[in-house]
Amino acid sequence: MHQEIAGTSPIQCKDAVISKKSADKIYCANCKHCKLIRSQTSGNSDEYQLRVRCDAGKWKKKLGEEKFYKYFTVARRSIPDCAFYDPMGDTKTFLKELRKTLPIKDEVYIA
Repeated sequence: MHQEIAGTSPIQCKDAVISKKSADKIYCANCKHCKLIRSQTSGNSDEYQLRVRCDAGKWKKKLGEEKFYKYFTVARRSIPDCAFYDPMGDTKTFLKELRKTLPIKDEVYIA
């Protein structure tokens, strides 16, 4: 039920102030493996919500299933270490621009 959106492979930037403490974190949104996908809603086949996934397979549920996160929360996703991390640019600048464009809540879109 998930479809990767053509032409949007890595997520586009947003806004954030990063302290020294958080500068050591790896923010998934700034990685080339973080992909934006469409997730069909259960009610109507024309409606979908935006989700993000890790193309490198780092986001897993307890039972091993792939985990998808809501798009509006992507700027919060971070991990202490990742062998697959491939940054798309300066983290602080990237997150600042990303936060400017992220929706503030989970939205339903119509195809």
